[in-house]
Amino acid sequence: MNQDNDSRRPEEVVITATDVLGTSFQADSGTRAPERVLADAEATLPVVIQGLYANRLRSHGLTEEGDRRFFALGDERGKSLTIRLETTSLPERTVARTFVNTASDNHVVQISDRIAPDQIGRALSHEVNELLSVRERAARAQAPAAQDLLARGATLPARRELSDEDLGRIGELNYLAARMNSGALSPDQRAEARGELSQLIDHTGLRPVSPAEDTASRAVEQYAAKIRADTVRPHLTTEAARGVRELGRPVEQLGTADAQVVLDHRARAAQARTTQPPLGTSPSFSLPGLRPDGTPLTREELSAARDEAARQRTSVGQETLDQLRAEAATLPDGRYPQRQIMIGGGASLAGRDPDVLLVDSRGRWHVDPIKGIVQSADQVRHLREVGWNPYQFGDPKDRVSLSALQLWEDTAAARGPLVDGRATLSLGEGDRLLADITPMDGSPPVRVEVVGTPLVATGVPPEVVPGVDRQVPTVAEATEVLSSHLTELGTPEALEARDRLASLPAGEGRAAASLEALTDPRVANALETASDPRVVGARTTLEATAKWEQASAAAPGRVLLGDEVGDGNYDPTVANNWVIAGIGGGAIANTEIILEGNPNARVTMVGTAAPWVLHNDSQYLAMRRQYDAELGGNGRLVTVANQRLGAVETVRTPEGEVRLKALHVEGDAYVACLGRVARLPQAADTLDQWARQQGGQIRGELLFDKNEQYLGYRLHFQAEDRRHTVDVTGAASRMLPGNVFSREDMARLAVIDRKTAPAESGNVAAGFMASALQGANLAKHRAEQTSQGPSTGTQSVNPIAGSARLQSIRRSSTPGPASRPAPGTGTPAQPPRIPRPPQPGNGPGAPGR
Repeated sequence: MNQDNDSRRPEEVVITATDVLGTSFQADSGTRAPERVLADAEATLPVVIQGLYANRLRSHGLTEEGDRRFFALGDERGKSLTIRLETTSLPERTVARTFVNTASDNHVVQISDRIAPDQIGRALSHEVNELLSVRERAARAQAPAAQDLLARGATLPARRELSDEDLGRIGELNYLAARMNSGALSPDQRAEARGELSQLIDHTGLRPVSPAEDTASRAVEQYAAKIRADTVRPHLTTEAARGVRELGRPVEQLGTADAQVVLDHRARAAQARTTQPPLGTSPSFSLPGLRPDGTPLTREELSAARDEAARQRTSVGQETLDQLRAEAATLPDGRYPQRQIMIGGGASLAGRDPDVLLVDSRGRWHVDPIKGIVQSADQVRHLREVGWNPYQFGDPKDRVSLSALQLWEDTAAARGPLVDGRATLSLGEGDRLLADITPMDGSPPVRVEVVGTPLVATGVPPEVVPGVDRQVPTVAEATEVLSSHLTELGTPEALEARDRLASLPAGEGRAAASLEALTDPRVANALETASDPRVVGARTTLEATAKWEQASAAAPGRVLLGDEVGDGNYDPTVANNWVIAGIGGGAIANTEIILEGNPNARVTMVGTAAPWVLHNDSQYLAMRRQYDAELGGNGRLVTVANQRLGAVETVRTPEGEVRLKALHVEGDAYVACLGRVARLPQAADTLDQWARQQGGQIRGELLFDKNEQYLGYRLHFQAEDRRHTVDVTGAASRMLPGNVFSREDMARLAVIDRKTAPAESGNVAAGFMASALQGANLAKHRAEQTSQGPSTGTQSVNPIAGSARLQSIRRSSTPGPASRPAPGTGTPAQPPRIPRPPQPGNGPGAPGR
């Protein structure tokens, strides 16, 4: 449904948020009205676009398609794009953020649900200008500036260029200047806008802040302010340029009212600095991708840097093993080295605590044969907030290479003690929590006693076998359900069947043997007529698993789960005619791996329609355009959509060869990519069994920080008066096990996931960027809790955060190196007596690509 456009000409549009904004709540009151905030934002965006960006954008109205409600727009070149607005809880002191997708041109602007109503127009002015900046530089294949130019103080970046954040601030300057001069506003409203503009000038370094009597500092700051003003002037409206020129003078040269506004602002800022932590602090360790002198590595240096980081990780791992074994040798029997522990890593290593023992097997991105993650640098640009720069080793629209991910992860892993291996939690004497570590180098296992709450970040659970019941997806679960039901039946034949099930060995072949144990007609009939759908589902799972194992035996190496392809545990040349069951993200990734691994391969994907998120990543449509004849490709890929699949089937050719079948589609090899079923991380399986065998319980709670950012979940394993806790984060925390969490928890997390990674962004909540940001948030939260003492724990119900009204619309509470100088790259501004400005080469080195 389209709404009518504003019929006024652009020059007649008055920027005035009060035309559409009410005063139903204040940002610092804790009152929540997300629907009202969204309605206000949707009413304000067309006004902002027409008033400030009419020469670059034209709105075609608010449109609804299915469950999407978005603005359809066109740019000055006639290219279409969309912007969807939504409200959500954002990180500390973040008013708004934008997911810019330069691949699909579908974008999402998120507004804090705590924003002051009169700040919505200003926030949107910032986000729109930043969005346009990202689009325009991506069209030039240009990476963003390494540092912000518009920052208070005398220090200037080595390169005088505006960052995306700077251009967003310029949008704010233009917006406030328009309001300051609007005849449609009251004198008080214009004065308020003038005051905000003056405060923003202070914040962005467009005015010197040193006292007049400090002549040396004042001269340097005045020079830096002039450099900034000269740089931003071409981007300012006439009104904004005049406002910056008029208000950008030292405070003692301002009129009485203007000077008082600045002095009051500085006093409030000074007070805030004493009560609030800074938005970002330099880490005590080197960031990945930098040389020892702090200058960035070039693209050509990536491979060598990745290999060196891998060697360093291996070296630290061996040292850690040696230390653990030496310490264990000094302890009495039954005692083990005591350590805090993190099991698993991946993207969650963005929040890696250097004091914690990391046990991680270098999975997923270290073994995946794919050429890069499915997102481009632009699509994961917020990774710069954690110190991982996706633009450093590729162009903005390029998919981020696995070499970059390996460099980031290995560098983070080696910041503290680590073991390259896997770990499971168990209980020792005295109810002590232990971690049994299996090193990947084949050396003997190591055991440590866990101190505090272990953190598990082992990634998503394994993929399911085709045809299993999603409520009872594994043979072990199916056996448990059937055994319980047979016990309830209590007949001699039922009890006999139960005992036969219990006696079967675990492992391959158990599904078929279990079905054989249930062949008694009286037992089979009782199971078929059971009122509990899980009983019927359990038998379905046994049948589907038996077919899978039979097919695997009949066609060795040609019946695979998608994870086996993703881990490189397969031979791409084992067949030329492949069937992939599923058309989701895993299916697409594995299709690309097979087609690139075997130039003679042809792939048929069978399944339901591709989810909307795939149409927004940088892999799906590009791959189909290359290989799918329907989209102009070479025909090596065929997609058969809108099909619901069951168990794998085998057929034999007249020559006796085995072929694999998904519905009516046959192939010589079969890959199952039909999704995953949520379950507890395998590292906690022993604790799960202990609690259940003791008649105890497993309870879960969702974890949030004070800003309602989802950190993961906590598991409480309890039996009688004994209890152990485990925290789960990363991709594993996005799939809540149904036997622990309620449907309400699952529904709540589903909403959070959609806002953590909007489909238009090309990301998913269990993906790389979301997991990295979550890991950083968790690390910050744990550090804050530690500094506050042991009496405060991670909260499941959060206090209302403070004011969202800022002097500048910030990207994030922890901007990271994207907005703070890397060591050696900042260049102090020179006093005016220097005849020319300092050159980028004055520091140890200018940012490179």
